[in-house]
Amino acid sequence: MIIRTEAIVLRSIQYGETSRIVTLFTREKGKVAVMARGALRPKSRFGSTLQPMSYVQAVLYWKDTRHVQTLSESSHIRTFGDLHKDLAALAYGQRVVELVQALMQDEDENLLVFQLLIDVLDRLNRHADRAEHLFYFFQLRLAGILGFAPHIDREAVERIPESGGALLLETGSVEPSEGRRNRETMRFATRRTLRAFAIVACADPDTIMQMRMDERTAAELGRLIEDFLRYHVEDTWPTRGSRVVKQLLNPR
Repeated sequence: MIIRTEAIVLRSIQYGETSRIVTLFTREKGKVAVMARGALRPKSRFGSTLQPMSYVQAVLYWKDTRHVQTLSESSHIRTFGDLHKDLAALAYGQRVVELVQALMQDEDENLLVFQLLIDVLDRLNRHADRAEHLFYFFQLRLAGILGFAPHIDREAVERIPESGGALLLETGSVEPSEGRRNRETMRFATRRTLRAFAIVACADPDTIMQMRMDERTAAELGRLIEDFLRYHVEDTWPTRGSRVVKQLLNPR
């Protein structure tokens, strides 16, 4: 069977001397591993379409009995050229595709994740200066699609005192911390950071990109979001990309 589908390249690794095994997140089939034979040859028909974060039209030879399908053709639908010119946008873009690679099941069609991927990569391409904010947005929207969206109560957020409060990892609730006993499933943070978490959990990406945070608040927010996701997907959480982002953006 021949399948023509839009896809985002998540990962591409060398196989033998001339080929690549590529992981795609496709519109029709979800996450799929494909063999691109001859991809490393000088005049390969695949060109630059197999680089991670590429948005392509792919033609697959599909057999239900195979774990790795065959990629026959691929061509760019849209190139995110500016994304590769900015270190922060590139680092966060790579982290985005790494999370989808790690957290999504094989051949599990999910149009919401596919559309989220395209939207975030496109925004990273156009708004590199907001890369960190877009990564916050992506993580919490992905959490929602996977079934563990934060539960934000605006009244509880408003009750957080100036001294700070807590994020409850199980529910994603942001609340005052007084009287809470199970501190292993809580993360304490400043009022400013917890309010930022609530905004990212609820607001649209345009609003999130306009947020203004000092360096300390941004760093604390990043840790809160990562701890929240890791609590729910600990066994499959990828750590390599997180280390790479920190090394690239904070070389000291």
